[in-house]
Amino acid sequence: MTLHSALPLIALFLNAALVGVSILRNPASRLNRVFAYFATALALWNFGVFMLRRAPDEASAYLWEVVIHVGVIAIPVFYYHFVLIFLDSTTRRRPALALAYGLAIIFSAINASGSALFMTGVKSTHWGWAPATGPLYTPFFLYFNAFMIYGLCHLAKAYRTIDSSFRRNRVMLVLLATFISLIGGFVDFARFILTRFLPAADQAYPLGIPGNMILVFMIGLSIVRYRMFDVDVALKKAAIYCGVAAVVTSLLVGLTWTLEQQFRLEETSALWIVIPLGLIMTLFLSPFGHGLESQVERLIFSKRRGCYDTLLNLSNRMSAILDSGKLVDTLVRGLARGIPLTHCVVMLYDRAANLFVPYREESTTGEESGIAPIRADSSIAQWLAQADGVLVKEEVKINRQMAVYFEAVEGELEQIPASLLVPLKIENKLTGILLLGEKLSGEVFDDQELEVLSVVANQAAISLENARLYEQLGSSNARLLQASQLKSQFLASMSHELRTPLNSIIGFSKVLLNRIDGDLTDRQDSYVRSVHSSSMHLLELINSVLDISRIEAGKQELDLQEIDLHDLMDECIESSAPLARGKPLKIEKDAPLELPRLRGDRTKVKQVLLNLLSNAVKFTATGRVMVRVRPEPDAVHVSVADTGIGIREADLPRLFEPFQRLDSPLARDAGGTGLGLAISKKFVELHRGRIWAESRENHGSTFHFVLPLTPAS
Repeated sequence: MTLHSALPLIALFLNAALVGVSILRNPASRLNRVFAYFATALALWNFGVFMLRRAPDEASAYLWEVVIHVGVIAIPVFYYHFVLIFLDSTTRRRPALALAYGLAIIFSAINASGSALFMTGVKSTHWGWAPATGPLYTPFFLYFNAFMIYGLCHLAKAYRTIDSSFRRNRVMLVLLATFISLIGGFVDFARFILTRFLPAADQAYPLGIPGNMILVFMIGLSIVRYRMFDVDVALKKAAIYCGVAAVVTSLLVGLTWTLEQQFRLEETSALWIVIPLGLIMTLFLSPFGHGLESQVERLIFSKRRGCYDTLLNLSNRMSAILDSGKLVDTLVRGLARGIPLTHCVVMLYDRAANLFVPYREESTTGEESGIAPIRADSSIAQWLAQADGVLVKEEVKINRQMAVYFEAVEGELEQIPASLLVPLKIENKLTGILLLGEKLSGEVFDDQELEVLSVVANQAAISLENARLYEQLGSSNARLLQASQLKSQFLASMSHELRTPLNSIIGFSKVLLNRIDGDLTDRQDSYVRSVHSSSMHLLELINSVLDISRIEAGKQELDLQEIDLHDLMDECIESSAPLARGKPLKIEKDAPLELPRLRGDRTKVKQVLLNLLSNAVKFTATGRVMVRVRPEPDAVHVSVADTGIGIREADLPRLFEPFQRLDSPLARDAGGTGLGLAISKKFVELHRGRIWAESRENHGSTFHFVLPLTPAS
């Protein structure tokens, strides 16, 4: 079996597979059903051609030509019907559709009757049997192309008026598929006609089967998974690479011809030129090819890269904002102007009204969207609360599960002026809805962009909750020292505030490690893994530090183990060394070689020592920091002394209280939450130890803590 004879069989399997996929995906959809009829007609054509190319005589060939035309006659009417359903124009174009079905029935009846008015028989050609046409074959040819072209015109006209980039992408797929198929059909008919006047035309390969393979595949893609690729991007990329290939080929042909003429090698095989040139091109064009690929990616995906960069930048900016109004302004303005979009709306939950109401809108077109509130118990809100990811409106009719779910509220969903509905959720609780319009560039949101958008939306929800908690606690700052409950809430707010940027770092570093946005070099992979690992470690430390609320509630437990104080001191000094870089400052230790084994929670003791050591380094501009350990009866005495700015005597009594910071320029520049020493005090007291400080302003400070060798359980 040759490739020529097997090609119809391959097309048959493709059509049969697409029939099954379209029906199984959504059997209730008229669009899918008509597409299945269309693909079935193509499959019948493919099967008939496969059998025709194996026909041993004229009688068998004629029978299979009749079978072929049963499918071919049905193709334009099913295609035209598909286009009308696709464009929601069936009612308006009903007379034309009735005419198409009427002509199809007439031609089918004539074909099935075996009338010589349609086909007089078959004839042998270079590529196999072909029909010997009768007088009605020309009207059939006109019918076939008229309704294919008519449907193409409907698509082209609709493309200019469609607002949705998702829908435009689907229309472009069908347009491109139809155009390619018509070219294949035109070549076949032209070959068939020209053979009468130019016998050599009979040797041109029939492109009908490859054309219908492309047609059915791309139309199937438009209704099954139309976001598999952006058509505009694919066309641009293909055009660039074809142009480069044409230039390189022309150069190679020209160089070969020149060498043949120069050395009179016309009668000699050109392999001696082509093969060395091929090797040279392989060597020299490989780096050039990588550079070309990079340039093409930069050219083709510049707008898409801008979308990714906008989302990343927006994530970084939101993590530092604790004012809800400013946060929402940053979100909607960053999305609408950064991507850019036609408009962006944030809707927040109003508990009193049980509605999601518009809170802030940003429009780049100068027109308000006029969005109405959405009921919290509506099907739309329930879907966003339960489902993961972004709701793409154009996918509702295509996805079977979504089509069934939204069947009763399809009109309500259509009235929402947005192409994407992004849920803002915290712990699976819907707190807001982000509505996004179309891209001004006309591009489609691809799967990767939607995934990154979901990450940004999750962070926005956390940031909004943090801002709400922060503002709520801000009004109660005067009572923080008296109300332990408010202190616990504030610590919860701080945990969210600290975790937000870390969640962003962890989330996006994971996106990079998963290669969603492209490959990384080995060095970049190492850097990103280091960032991810360090972020996870820092998140664990923050979780441990912010367990102070559990300490106050008496629910914190110690993980007791033997502690080597020499190792612990070395680790803490090594961790603090980067803070002293660039300063004329020495970090030293003083401890006897033999120290008793301390039994305690190593992580918490390390955090106490590391906190005291890092504070000493931060508040000492020059001189030295000394870590000293001395054994005592049944205890260990640890001290950290520095030659820094010291502490005023009036500040010493409140030094270990939560949220207290020294009132000095250096302390303000150093930053911090004011929780470090308070947490250290809690950890020391958990071990049944004590901590205190000695200091004079401008004469340095010494912090002491004593831990029993075996703390009480």
